[in-house]
Amino acid sequence: MNLNELKKISVNYPAVPVTINFKLDDFDPIDLTKNLNDAVGPCFLFTGKPKPDEDGFSFIGINPEETITYKDGILAVEKNGLVNESETALKPYLEKILTQYRIPKIDSLPPFMGGLAGYLSYDYARFANPTLPQHLNNPHNLNDADFLLIKKVIAYNHKTHIVTLSKIVSSDKLTEHYENTIVELEELQDLILSENHPAELPKFKMLSKLQLHFNRDEFAEKVDQTKRHIVDGDIFQLILSNPQNAKMSGSLFSVTKTLFHDSPAPYQFFYKHGDFETVGSSPETLISKHDDRLFTYPLAGTRRRGKTAEEDEKLAYELTHSTKELSEHNMLIDLGRNDLGRVSQFGSVKVTRTRKLLYFSNVMHMGSTVESLADPDKSSVDIVESLMPAGTLSGAPKISAMKIISELEGQKRGIYGGCLGYFDFSGDLDFCIGIRLAYRQNDNLVVHSGAGIVADSIAKNEYQEFNNKARNVVDALNKTNQTEVLS
Repeated sequence: MNLNELKKISVNYPAVPVTINFKLDDFDPIDLTKNLNDAVGPCFLFTGKPKPDEDGFSFIGINPEETITYKDGILAVEKNGLVNESETALKPYLEKILTQYRIPKIDSLPPFMGGLAGYLSYDYARFANPTLPQHLNNPHNLNDADFLLIKKVIAYNHKTHIVTLSKIVSSDKLTEHYENTIVELEELQDLILSENHPAELPKFKMLSKLQLHFNRDEFAEKVDQTKRHIVDGDIFQLILSNPQNAKMSGSLFSVTKTLFHDSPAPYQFFYKHGDFETVGSSPETLISKHDDRLFTYPLAGTRRRGKTAEEDEKLAYELTHSTKELSEHNMLIDLGRNDLGRVSQFGSVKVTRTRKLLYFSNVMHMGSTVESLADPDKSSVDIVESLMPAGTLSGAPKISAMKIISELEGQKRGIYGGCLGYFDFSGDLDFCIGIRLAYRQNDNLVVHSGAGIVADSIAKNEYQEFNNKARNVVDALNKTNQTEVLS
């Protein structure tokens, strides 16, 4: 859009996106992210297999204007090399940023033009619900939330092969800064064209083998304890997780190519800030918002993929006719409806798809769709807080299940079971559930997965389920594991 068009739509908005477009047939988001930011500093890469009825985009955000970290009630904001810490709530600060840079929605542009990109951990939920346990063991010194304030975005439409470069500019300085911003974006275009080539990825090495937090017998005891809670009427279902831990050196960025290739999914991501990195290929949306429409897609019920077409068909039949799996899935649909209802217009929540069989590289799931119209009085942060953590990562009833999870697991989950994505300055948002991922804090590597426990669960089957869910991530780590390591 030219300057006059932007001035017209900027009325009543504190900021607008200045953009340029160009075509690029050969676009590799991983190589480009690495080449544009050779040290792989704070960055956000969000890509994946297109969802139904969507073109499919890759988003790269680098050189954030500000970084936002939240841990145990302490907010740390870093800008221009200076860190300001305060004991306060995170939500008002995020809402202030989203209001300060609010932009008009322009349908011709990609869904993310600038905003807050990052994650809320599973454990962040305790700040939205003070009845949850507030003091959790944190052996890896994990943050509860982490965001990058990104005002410059590289967006690639995989259907049209169009790159859109955007920068958020204050409306009151639009005339003054427009020409310089266009020049800045054109320089970025030249840089992209010159750096759009295969990258030498950083080294990665596992210094020890992955070790389960709970061995087989310990996990079976946790399953039995969960089933006793179900019999006692405390809960109907609970997601019991079992992290695997190892030591590593180098960077998880090296794992992106293997994991993204071997595990196609709607959400593939890499996120880095400081000594924390995470890479994942998540099949599940926590919540997305497009204009005033909200969508959540519960996935529940799992079987491994068959080694032959016949075995695949047999396992699919077994999954879709399992009383246990159907019961679990229906409970989580109801939980999703309830969560969405708290931030939706009255009577607008609808289940529009039920128990569709979805196939992924190593597992199959049943998936449903719940959608609604957003309550205009609820903020973007309200919406995400209402949905997270997903019932598919906690259980039902949610709060009771989460309290029991704290007792059984005994430590923070971190990004596993939380959510990762973006708040766009237009009011749209898209967050996936933090599953099928690995993360590291310093040299501590974690692969986290879980299994849904109901009254008739069999411990050995649930033990196999969480291993099935972790397999592709573990395989990608093993394939990428190198002998030479960066010092």
